[in-house]
Amino acid sequence: MTDDPEQQAPASAEAAMNQVLAAEQAAEEAIAACEQQARASLYEAGQRARQIAGRTDERIAIIHQRIRQQLKNRLQSAEHDARDDERTRDCEDPRKAFVGAVVKDLAARLTGSDSSDTAQAD
Repeated sequence: MTDDPEQQAPASAEAAMNQVLAAEQAAEEAIAACEQQARASLYEAGQRARQIAGRTDERIAIIHQRIRQQLKNRLQSAEHDARDDERTRDCEDPRKAFVGAVVKDLAARLTGSDSSDTAQAD
């Protein structure tokens, strides 16, 4: 062995190159691991987003169903109230009651069952 620096330089240059190559390999492996982890994270995030979207769609469908039922109930109630109002209005209008009495009286006279006849028979 000689103490010549020129002979030691190639050995140390080779070792340095080996270190650089090993470091590059380690960096490539680390990058590949990070890429794989990123893909896994993206996949999990996509799965989670689909789950959330699915639950959201279910909730929206339930809300729509409830709203439709409430609207149906309110419409039925409004129709019922309108019929009640019409009946009340009919009963409260004295002209309609008078017309009803006249019609009944006329019908009785035309059919021969006049109220005065029944009063005389008593």
